Amino acid sequence: MGQTSSTPVPSASAASCPVPHNSSTAPQQASAPAKCPVPHDKAPAPTQEPAKCPIDHTAIDPLNQMPRLSHEKAPGQVIDLPTERTESSIPRTDSGRWDYPSPQQFYNALVRKGWETPEEHVVTMVEIHNFLNEEAWEEVKKWERRHGR
Repeated sequence: MGQTSSTPVPSASAASCPVPHNSSTAPQQASAPAKCPVPHDKAPAPTQEPAKCPIDHTAIDPLNQMPRLSHEKAPGQVIDLPTERTESSIPRTDSGRWDYPSPQQFYNALVRKGWETPEEHVVTMVEIHNFLNEEAWEEVKKWERRHGR
């Protein structure tokens, strides 16, 4: 089952190299030894920017290690979305509470991730998002109470 027949290899060719080194299709032998293809001894062109870290560290909020979320409308956005954030019941280490993203921030994140999102449903999506997080937090607290934490 699943077997195919194959043509036996003549014994004379088994002893020789299968690459035709003497034919015109053989690669030319390099006169210089192999080396790195990047010219390290040349300065970058004046218009070329030197390499740098691809992460904009100033865009990261040090309080939560997340990108700072814009309240600006996304390109092509038609509907004005609310920019007010809702405070969660989930505590932070500094005795404050986490804030949920505003509908505008939520929409901007979906656009940034390439999700096609109907603008008229974003407010409801944020309400569901916040509700699920609050319910998940309640489950964490129940688990901690059961396990003496």
